[in-house]
Amino acid sequence: MILELIVALMLIIILWLIAKSVIIPSISVTTDKGSYDRSETVAIGGVLADQGGTGIPSKTVAIAIEDPAGQVYPGLSAVTDSDGNYTATWEIPDDADGGNYTVSATALGISASKTFRGVSQRIVAILTV
Repeated sequence: MILELIVALMLIIILWLIAKSVIIPSISVTTDKGSYDRSETVAIGGVLADQGGTGIPSKTVAIAIEDPAGQVYPGLSAVTDSDGNYTATWEIPDDADGGNYTVSATALGISASKTFRGVSQRIVAILTV
């Protein structure tokens, strides 16, 4: 009987230690502005952290951008620094249409996204006679 209690107590302690060591990460993504013109550079950043808010260093963050037409621009990535921060930049194409763009950041199986506005600058020449 005492042996069974000791084994049960040890099992509870082991399960508690395992549960405590599980990292439940979070990720954020931001842009430096809310709207951009054609050919402008979007500064992207964020933080990858554990459930206690401590940054997770040396992890790759995959970044993708979706334009208003649904075209996805993958291939951007960043590595978190010692505090879990990451940064990247993306230049809006010269022929980009105006509308909402979505930037997504993914690491450790979790994602976050943010929408920003692309402003189409169409130059119209007005001829006066």
